[in-house]
Amino acid sequence: MAAPRPRVAVIGAGASGLAALKEALAEDLDVVCFDQEPQVGGLWRYVPQAAEEMHSSVYMSTIINTSKEMMAFSDFPAPKEWPTYLPHRFVVKYLNLYCDQFGLRQHIKFSRKVVSLTPEIGPEGGHTGRWEVVTQRVRRKQPPTSAPSTSVAVPPSPPLPPRPARSPPAPGAPNAVDGRRTMSPDRGVMFNDDNESIRSESRGRSRAAAFHDYDPAAGYEPLIGRSASVSPRDVSLPPTPAASRSPSTFRKKSRDHSRSLSQQPLKCKSETFDYVIVATGHHWKPRLPEFKGIENFKGGMLHSHSYKVPYPFKDQRVLIVGIGNSGADIATELSHHAKQVVLSARSGTWILPRFSLFGIPLDHLSSRLAHALPKPLTNYMFETAMRMQHGDLSKFGLKPNHHIFEAHPTINGHVLDRIASGKVLVRPNVAHFTPTGNTVQFEDGTEEQIDQVVYCTGYRIEHPFLDNALAVLGQERVDSNRVRLYKNVFPIRHKNIAFVGLVQPIGAVMPVSEMQARWVARVFSGKTRLPTPSDMRDAVDVDWTTHQRKYVPKERHTIEVEFVPYMDDLATEIGCKPDLWTIVTKQRELTLAAQLLFGPAVPAQFRLQGPGAWDGARDAIAEACKGYDFSNVAGYKAVEKLRERDQSNAAVASS
Repeated sequence: MAAPRPRVAVIGAGASGLAALKEALAEDLDVVCFDQEPQVGGLWRYVPQAAEEMHSSVYMSTIINTSKEMMAFSDFPAPKEWPTYLPHRFVVKYLNLYCDQFGLRQHIKFSRKVVSLTPEIGPEGGHTGRWEVVTQRVRRKQPPTSAPSTSVAVPPSPPLPPRPARSPPAPGAPNAVDGRRTMSPDRGVMFNDDNESIRSESRGRSRAAAFHDYDPAAGYEPLIGRSASVSPRDVSLPPTPAASRSPSTFRKKSRDHSRSLSQQPLKCKSETFDYVIVATGHHWKPRLPEFKGIENFKGGMLHSHSYKVPYPFKDQRVLIVGIGNSGADIATELSHHAKQVVLSARSGTWILPRFSLFGIPLDHLSSRLAHALPKPLTNYMFETAMRMQHGDLSKFGLKPNHHIFEAHPTINGHVLDRIASGKVLVRPNVAHFTPTGNTVQFEDGTEEQIDQVVYCTGYRIEHPFLDNALAVLGQERVDSNRVRLYKNVFPIRHKNIAFVGLVQPIGAVMPVSEMQARWVARVFSGKTRLPTPSDMRDAVDVDWTTHQRKYVPKERHTIEVEFVPYMDDLATEIGCKPDLWTIVTKQRELTLAAQLLFGPAVPAQFRLQGPGAWDGARDAIAEACKGYDFSNVAGYKAVEKLRERDQSNAAVASS
């Protein structure tokens, strides 16, 4: 009789969770995936209204910062006809296609929130080596469709008065601030940029319907609450109660109200698993700074996690705290709507465009050759290229005091233009909020009148459902983002639990999560062994020492890794690292070797050989390297002649 398959629980059905689920199934493990949301997508699934327990954190205009070739899973390239940089709705569509391609949906329990993850205790009071997972059904409230029934007869309602005739706007009425058509309060009439009324083709059909038709994720996301264009007059910023303006009060409120109005928990269910993969990521618990005098501020404030659209900030003076990717994106977007945007940065940063001077995606320059060069030379080359493209960043007030790859760079192609035009003012770190209520003083002594504050200050690593999480992760403090995990995946003392996606690569995170998941699945299936706890502890200490020399010492960079070296490290554990020497000397495929060495380090490189090899890997690599001419590589013709001779000899031998 065959031994029962090990049971594995995957927590989270975002990009990392789906990869973990797929790889565990590939290793013939008995897998169940839990996710508190009703659909796959994780943080990439746009939710219009922010809720206290909402995991999603994308805003309506979010576009991924890595090209589709570099962000795709290694054996599932994105469709060729899609744009190079995908908006969030395309990412959700991609994840749904991935889910359907590999039959993952049937293994996911949606709307099941993991509330507790604890070691199982046996009858004798000791740990059994398994995990007890307690989940809770989450039900979203839906608006009532009919009046509740009563025993008293209710007379019929009187007929509604006739609807007033539609009328065009008054002369001089403002257009939409973003240049789109302005939707009138009467939803059946739209006005173009010349204030000419345009009647919609069908009554009751709004722009939301057209957006849904265009949305490639149609069929997976409901239409309720979605719209492609929201007029400023339709959205208002809710007043901020005085008691909830400070970040400390905000944190207390989040702890006290563990259940939001939109999520009503039902009964719990307990299950036992041999292994657990935590794939909840680290972009869901906002990190809020503490500033002196913040209790005096009379305006509104929120974290970028809750930011959705720019229209509520129209004609207001907005302070953006933080110059990361979210800070640059939101500052750029609000500069088209707000009266003034003030961008507060504690230190300078490198601003990188999505496309290089050569017209190719910037992350396509991340080749094996580039990573093989000495780090000072690589920094010098990229910094010189950025100076050629942007000039000296000190004239924008953002001059960095570190090298380009010593911190996570900011990807944005427009924020410098908005700074140069005066739409965005750059200021240093906030010194304090003055007692006047709406004045903020900065460390250089300047002051600005502010109506709203948006904190783009990152996230905290937190797993509230995990019992004794600090000890499992090796965190020194609750507010510390440093974790002691072997290769950023396995705890030192617990080999039957793994964390997938708890990493911040300089590059795309989805293929990194997939590589982690491939390794974890092989470990849990018994095909790959981990070192002893003492060896893992020593390796973690050595890696941390190297990490401190390599990156700026900030909480943001505690889980930072380089894309190619980290992927190669995990691929070595799996046995799927591409062997260039064998490809050149034995297979004599010089074109493929040149693509691997000089072309973009696409994830399909790790499907050429070893466990999980994929027949379409060569085609995926060639597609990503279109536009590269490798025929002039030294020795190309000689190797091609040898390859033709080998092929002819093989044909003769077979005949």
